[in-house]
Amino acid sequence: MAKPIELETTLKGEEARAFNDYVSAPSQSFNKESLDLFREARQLRKDWHR
Repeated sequence: MAKPIELETTLKGEEARAFNDYVSAPSQSFNKESLDLFREARQLRKDWHR
């Protein structure tokens, strides 16, 4: 049986710094749209690991 595909994103340099800044200030960064995207990503992860 084949192993499931694992998706991974690696951020480096300025992208990593920008992401850390984004996560460090959730009250400024997380709007309804970004929260919806995180929820969707979490659900997709759960669905893929069934």
